[in-house]
Order: sequence, then C-alpha cells, then structure tokens
Amino acid sequence: MAQGSPLSPLLSNLYLDGFDDTLTAEAALVRFADDFILLTRKEADAHAALEVARGALAERGLSIDAAGTTVTDFDAGFAFLGHLFLRSLVLKSEGDDAPATAPTPAPDDETEAGYDPGPRVLRLFEPGRRLALGNDSFRVLSPEGTALVQLAQHRVGRIEIGPLVGIEDDALRQALGAGIEIAHLDGHGQVLGTTSPPAGDHGALHLAQARVVLDPGLRLALALRLVSGRIRNQRARLQVLNRRSESAKAVKAAQELGVCLRRLRGVKTLEALRGVEGLAAAVYWPALAALCEGAPKRFKRQRPAQDALNAVLNYLCALLERDIRAAILSAGLHPGFGVLHASTDRGEGCVYDLMEGFRALLTEGVAVTLFNRKVLRPEHFSEGGARISSAGQRAIIEGYEAALDRVVRSSHSGLRHKLRVVMREEARAFARHCRAPEESSFEPQVQDY
Repeated sequence: MAQGSPLSPLLSNLYLDGFDDTLTAEAALVRFADDFILLTRKEADAHAALEVARGALAERGLSIDAAGTTVTDFDAGFAFLGHLFLRSLVLKSEGDDAPATAPTPAPDDETEAGYDPGPRVLRLFEPGRRLALGNDSFRVLSPEGTALVQLAQHRVGRIEIGPLVGIEDDALRQALGAGIEIAHLDGHGQVLGTTSPPAGDHGALHLAQARVVLDPGLRLALALRLVSGRIRNQRARLQVLNRRSESAKAVKAAQELGVCLRRLRGVKTLEALRGVEGLAAAVYWPALAALCEGAPKRFKRQRPAQDALNAVLNYLCALLERDIRAAILSAGLHPGFGVLHASTDRGEGCVYDLMEGFRALLTEGVAVTLFNRKVLRPEHFSEGGARISSAGQRAIIEGYEAALDRVVRSSHSGLRHKLRVVMREEARAFARHCRAPEESSFEPQVQDY
C-alpha cells in the first residue's frame, strides 16, 4: 500500500491497537495513525517509556524513525499533527515540515498571549554534561551527546555551570554576544567567578547612585524604605508560616515587628535605623526557628553555618543574590553602591540592599517550608548539618524556583508577574529613584498578606 493512502490511518489503528495497551502503563499516549507522542511527568520516565515503545514496536516488525524522534518538554516546544505546542500555547504550524522542536515565539507574541515568565536561569550541575549550541538555541547534552534540554537564546537570562560540566566554545560566544552572564560555581553552590559580556555605558546612572549614597538625607530616606519593606515582609512571612502552627511566639513576634515599624517614624540617622533593624532581627529569627519544626538541629543564625537550617538559608541567599545581581545589571545600576549596606571594595552593597525585599519570601520562607514538608531531611546533611548533599542542593533549588514561579502583583507596575520579573521591575524603579529622587519615590516590593 502506498504511503499516504486513505487506508493507511485505518490499518495503522488496527495494527497498533495492542501497542496502545502496552504503553498505557508507562506514559500517557496520544496517537493518530502511526504518529504518536508519549507524555510523562519526568524526563527519566520519558526515556524509559521511549525504550518500552521501541521494544513493543520491534515485536511487531516496526521501528521508530530516529530522525523524527526526540525527548523534549513544553518549555522547548514540539510539533505534532501540524501544530506547535509550546508551554500553554498551541500554534498552527506553517506546514507539514515543521521541526521536531518548535521555534519559540518572539517575546512580544508571548506577552500578548499572556505568557511572560521573565528570564530563565539555565543551571548545569550534573557531572559530564555539556552546554552546546544548536539552531541558535542553547542545548544541554548528556555525556553520550544526547540533547536533554533546548532553550531559545532570548529565554535565558543567566547560565550557571557547576564543577565537571563543560561548555562548548560556540555556546560561550553566543552567550557573551547575547549579553548573558555565566557563573562558575563550586560544589557547594558558591560562585568561583563569572564570564561576563562588556559592561554597558551607564556612567550617568552610576553618578546618580553615588549622589544618593553621598547625600546623608537622600541615603537615609531610601534606606528607611528598604528596612520598612524588610520588616513588613518578615511580619507577613511569620503570619503565613503560622497559619497551621498557631504559635503564640510567632503571634507575639508579629506584634513586636509592628512596634519596630512604628519606631522607624522617629529615626533620624543611619545608625539609629540599623539599631531598629537589629531589634526586628532579634524578634524575627527566634520566632522563625520555632516555626521550623522539621529542622534536625537547634538553630542559631551564624556564619559559617553550624546547623542544617543555617546552611540552607545561606544556600538560598546565594541563589537570591545572583538573581538580584542580574536584575541590577539589567537596569544599568552599579552593584557596589549601597545605601543601607556600606559601599566597600569587593562588596556589592546595592545587591544586598535590593535583596532585602525578597529575603523573607524566597530564603527564610522557602527554607522553613522545605523542612516542614519533609522535602529536606536529615540524610541530606552531614558534618553536623553544615554540609548539604547533592540531593539536598537539588531540592533547595527546586523549592526556590517553585517559589519564584508564584505570580504576584508588582508594587511597581501593578501587573501580575512571576517574581523574577518583579525583581527586574524593582531594580528599574530603584534606578528611576536614583536619577530623580525628588520626583520618583522608590517603594520596595511588599507581600502584606
């Protein structure tokens, strides 16, 4: 029978009926005639289902067309039956020869369609994997050379490379040409160094930042807003985490944080402001530790970490620091000019300043939740809790990214965005304030709920 005959789909359905039953236990199967896709929740399950499909077809004297077969996901997109499936979008293909991995729509098209997740962080931690380039998209390759992930260039905001991971020269050049920073990490998730594109021309903004830092009145006014946002977010996080526990200690701490907020009204110097911030911290940290029932050891905030909760908080702070730094650079700000935190050599005061509005939600809140839900367990830690295993680090990153995926209303635009987009809006609002502090009053992102 000639390929394309009207009888072909009918005969394929009859012949492959038993094949359908074979696959239902391994994955969700969607098939039309001899075209099919297998849907799984995890990448490893997809590879396993593909091997089962190969074996089941071989028993029937058939084989899978290798050129038309790939393991992908909805983020990378794929073509099936004349349509392109990309995240939550379904787009009609221009023809039957659409690529196996669908091209990503332009950013403006995605925004109009209601999808604006902001820049992604491409992390490579598994030993032996390599970052390569294919069709102007970044591809993560297994040690055997199999493409595991493919992301369009415009959807990558930053790349993080762990030890024993390679990066091919064309991928490196593409990243630098696209203005994408590459952070090189050690086995504990700390930055060893970065490969960065040339710095932009933002001299005027940097001078405006310096003017705010050097003017005592302007500096205090801006630092007050940062501390107020930090304390409000601390109070909100205690209230959220305490919904189930109903801890009297947490309730009292939230009330005392309200007192700290009222004390800010009388602050006249930066030293007095730091004193109120210290009082709030003395109230907040013991209450937070009491809500973290799943932590395996008594908590005391200190560096270097001596317990599991401290270690997780430090790891999460490092993740947040890199995200805030990327937001600051995208806004053209100088990362070293701080108003609440001092501007010092090899210090990044502006990064620490803008972290304040996101710490409670993305570090402290995530850490307590991961412990209380048993996502992080004692076996993830060693050396008294100070060292986190690879499995523990993966759980922390997944929890952090899940929190970042929350959609919130931005205090700056009034629109609902994921938090990585809100970070960039916050950095741009901070830059506007520095340019014209008398006209544009900065207010940090606050989660009062």
